[in-house]
Amino acid sequence: MKSDVIAEKIDFENMVGSELLEYVSFKDEFPNEAELAFYVFHDRYQRDILEKSEIQCSKFEYNEAIAFLAATCTFDKVWKNAHTFSMKKANTKNVDKAILLWMYKILYTQILLFKDSDTCAQPTKEEDLSLIENLDDLVNVYAPENLEKQKELKENYSFLEKMLQGLSLKHKIIYFTYLAYKPEKDKNIPRSVSNKLQEKLELTQASIRVYRKDATDLVTNYINKVNGNK
Repeated sequence: MKSDVIAEKIDFENMVGSELLEYVSFKDEFPNEAELAFYVFHDRYQRDILEKSEIQCSKFEYNEAIAFLAATCTFDKVWKNAHTFSMKKANTKNVDKAILLWMYKILYTQILLFKDSDTCAQPTKEEDLSLIENLDDLVNVYAPENLEKQKELKENYSFLEKMLQGLSLKHKIIYFTYLAYKPEKDKNIPRSVSNKLQEKLELTQASIRVYRKDATDLVTNYINKVNGNK
């Protein structure tokens, strides 16, 4: 209780980024203060990291969902390794610029992980991968055990449920499952997941491709229409 009272009195909003990271680095000793500092830090730098992630991911032909996940993984790394930031090692005296350059390196590393493991999150045994039936299942894959990130993901991709509501359940399961496990255009989903789709939906792989194309075309046309109206 005492720690909570102290944390509430600290003006994190007006702290420079390096001071926020210092508080985060003491998360074992002062968990409440660290969480509040990290919340402010995340809110302050999220837009820059997400924009950078989208630019870098486009070079690998990754979609926006992967860019968001890579940015999320970057902040996870910051939470765990806040102590590694050092202004002394920075090539600039501007704190915000130094922090962003430091985070860009972390971000690029997270993006590269997709080449080998199709995820920057903690790897999951392939045999345990389940089919994804809806948006809730999808955000659970992208941000396991993190309710705040799940809420943010759900808000960003809520339009998917609206777009797919006119299609069958099989369409939705196939679309969401591929979105969860196939981050790259030229890569296939894990074999175990492909087998589950065929067995549980009682479809051939050729039929699954047709179902997926129907759903993908619907979403793509919607996105193109929205972008065209901007």
